[in-house]
Amino acid sequence: MQGMLAGLVDELRAAGIGVSVGEHLDAARAVSQVPLRDKEVLRAALQCALVKNADQLTAFNLIFDLYTSGAPASAGGPLSGLSDDELRAALRAAIGSGRGQLDSLLAAEYVRRFAGFEPGRPVAGVMYARAVAEAAGLDGLAADVLAGGLGGGGGGGGADAAASLAAGGLPGQAALRDRIARAEVDRAIARFRAEVQAAIQRMLVADRGARAVRATLRVRLAADADIATASAAELAELAAAIGPLSQQLSRVLSRQAAYRKRRLSIRATLRRAMGSGGVPFRLVTEPARPPKPEIVVLCDVSGSVSAFSRFTLDLLIALDSRLSRLRVFSFIDGLAEITGLVQQTRADGRRLDVRQVARESVRFSGSSDYGWVMREFAAQYASQLTRRSVVLVIGDARTNYLDPSAAAFAEIGHRAGRVYWLNPEPRRSWNDGDSVIGQYAPFCAQVQECRTLRQIAEFIQDLTTV
Repeated sequence: MQGMLAGLVDELRAAGIGVSVGEHLDAARAVSQVPLRDKEVLRAALQCALVKNADQLTAFNLIFDLYTSGAPASAGGPLSGLSDDELRAALRAAIGSGRGQLDSLLAAEYVRRFAGFEPGRPVAGVMYARAVAEAAGLDGLAADVLAGGLGGGGGGGGADAAASLAAGGLPGQAALRDRIARAEVDRAIARFRAEVQAAIQRMLVADRGARAVRATLRVRLAADADIATASAAELAELAAAIGPLSQQLSRVLSRQAAYRKRRLSIRATLRRAMGSGGVPFRLVTEPARPPKPEIVVLCDVSGSVSAFSRFTLDLLIALDSRLSRLRVFSFIDGLAEITGLVQQTRADGRRLDVRQVARESVRFSGSSDYGWVMREFAAQYASQLTRRSVVLVIGDARTNYLDPSAAAFAEIGHRAGRVYWLNPEPRRSWNDGDSVIGQYAPFCAQVQECRTLRQIAEFIQDLTTV
C-alpha cells in the first residue's frame, strides 16, 4: 500500500498538484486508519490529505482510479457463458430495472468481447469505449427500454415514483411520469458508461502500468489546459474561473492608469497659515483623485485563434460588469467596435455569438491583416486615447506576410498610458513564418504568452508588481 501511495503522489506532482513531504506523511497516516477494502472511503481520506483546491479534484480522481483499478475481468467470468443476444437482453433488463447491481459485470464482459483490445498499444482507450458503446447500442438503448417498459414490472426508483404520482392523480401525471422514467434510464446508461470506462482502464493498467496510462491520458489541471484544445470538461472548469479572473484583472488594470498630480488647495493652505500668523508659509495640496481609467481591448477573432477568442469574449463580458469605461474592438481583416454588443449580451445574461462578431470583423477575404487594422485604429481612434487609457491587444500577430504597420501601432502606444499584448501562441512560434510580434513588442509594456488559464493568471500577477 505504501508503494502504491508513493506512486500516486509522484503522479499527482507530475500532473501539477503540489504534494509536500508533510502531506505525503499525512496521507500515509490516513491510509493506516481507514478500511482499505472500501475504495470510496480511501478516496475521501486521500483527498483530505493531498488535495487543496477544488480544481484539482478531477485530476486526482482520475489518477486515483488508475492506481486502484484492480485486475481486469478474466475470460471465465460469470457472464462469459451468455450468447451475444443474451448479453444484450441482460443489459437491457439491468438498465430497465434502474438498480445497477450487474453493471460492473456487464461492462467487464462487454469490454472483454467487443473492445478489440490490442496489448502494448499506447492509447487512452477512446476507440475501445466507442466499440463497446456501438456493440451495446447505447445510443438507442434508452428509447428501446422505454418502449418496452421498465423491467417488466420490476421497476427502479423512477418507476416507483411514477406509480406513486399516478396514484395521487396529479395534473399532467402522464408527462411527468414519462420525464421521470426517461431520467432514470439516462442515469442508468450513464452509470454503465462509467463502468465501461473503468473496465477499460483496468485493462490498460494491467497491460502497461498506471504510470504509462497516466502519461497517455495526459492528465492535467484545467488551469494548465491549452484553451484552444481543451476538452468539454476542462472548458466548463475554465468558464467557472472567468468571474474571479475578470474581477482581479479589472482591479489591476484600473490601477495601471496614470494618476493625476496633486493640486494646490488654496483653502487648506490659508487655514494652516492662520495658525502661525502666516509664518512660515506652508503649501497644502489636495489628494489626487483616483482616475477613471478607460480599458480598450483589441481582440483577434480570426479562425487561427477562434477557440481562444471564445474564452476571451466571455472574459470581456464579465469585465464589462466591473468597469465603467470598457471599449471592445474585434478584428480580422476589418475592424468593428462591439462595445454595445458586449453590453447587451451581458444585460441579457447570454454568451456572445462568435460567428456574428467574426462576420462584423471581415472586410474582404477574412484572412488576418494586422497592418490594415492598426492603421485604421490609429486613424479613427488613437486620438481618443489618453494617458488614462490601457490598451489590451489579444492575438497571434500573424499578418499573412502583409505590412504589419508597426508605425501605426507605435502611435497607439505613444498615446495610450500602457499597452499589453496577450499572444495565445507558444513563445517558440513567435516571429516564425508570418508572425510579427517582435515588431510590435517594443511599443508594449508587456507581451505575454497566454495559452492557458495559469498563464493568464500569471500575467495578472505580474501586473501587480509593475
